Amino acid sequence: MTPRLLVPGLQAPGQHIALDPDQTHYLLRVLRLRADDALELFDGIGGRWSARLRIASRHDAVVVLEAPLPPGAESPIRLVLVQCLSAADRMDFTIEKAVELGVAAIVPVASARSVVRLDDDRAARRLAHWRRIVAAAAMQCGRDRLPEIAAPTTLADWLATRDARTPGWVLAPAAPVALASAAARLGSATRDAVLLVGPESGLGDAELAAACNTGLVAAHLGPRVLRTETAGLAALAVLQARLGDLGDPADAAAPGEPAERGDPGTPPQGASV
Repeated sequence: MTPRLLVPGLQAPGQHIALDPDQTHYLLRVLRLRADDALELFDGIGGRWSARLRIASRHDAVVVLEAPLPPGAESPIRLVLVQCLSAADRMDFTIEKAVELGVAAIVPVASARSVVRLDDDRAARRLAHWRRIVAAAAMQCGRDRLPEIAAPTTLADWLATRDARTPGWVLAPAAPVALASAAARLGSATRDAVLLVGPESGLGDAELAAACNTGLVAAHLGPRVLRTETAGLAALAVLQARLGDLGDPADAAAPGEPAERGDPGTPPQGASV
C-alpha cells in the first residue's frame, strides 16, 4: 500500500510542500522513505493526490504534487455516532474503529451513568487528542474526508437540539426489535441516520424515554452482553451492511419489507449496551 499523509491545502500539480517535523519524522524515520519515493497526500476534505518525496534530509522533507487521484469511497449513508463517554482507552478505541467503519461524524456525550467526567480544560484536551486519532485512522484506512468530531456535550443538550426528521436508533437491551430489522425497514434510500450508544452501565430509563421521544427507535443487538466499545462498533457494522457499503446492494431490503424472517420481535434474554 502506498504511504498516505494528511496535508491540508493541496492545490495543483507541481506544488512543493515542506513537511512539518512530525510529518518528516513519520516519513523518514518510521516509514524510512527516501528521495523520489512515491506517496499519497490527502487534505481531509475529499482531495487525494499522488506525490513524490523530493528532499529527504536529516531534519527536512519536501514533497511535490503530481496528479489528482479519484477520491476514496465514502459510505452512501451519513452515519452519526452519538457515543456516551467511556474510559480513555475505550473511547479512543471506539473513535478509531468508528472512523474505519465509515462514520461521518462522532458526538461524545455525558450521560447520567457515565463514569468519565470532563471539565472544560480536560474536554478541550480530549477533543484535540480525539481529532489526532481521527486523522490517523483516516490516513490508515484510506478515507480522504475526515469525520467531524464534536466537542463533548451532555446527552440532554444533544437530545434538545436533535432534528427529529433524521431517523436513528438507540441501543437498548430490552428493545422489542433487532437493529438489523429496524434498519432494513428504512430501506436503501436512507441517506442520514443517527446511532446513540450508552455508557458502561447503559442509559437510565428516563434517558431512554427521552431519546425515544425525539424519534429514535430502541433496538437490541442480540442475546449477548456487549461492552459499550463493542456495542457501538457492532451496531455500525450492522448499519453499514444494511444501508451503507459493507453489504451487497442487492441484499438491501425495500422499505417496509421484513429484514429478518422469523424474528418474533420479542426482547432478548441477554443484554446489549
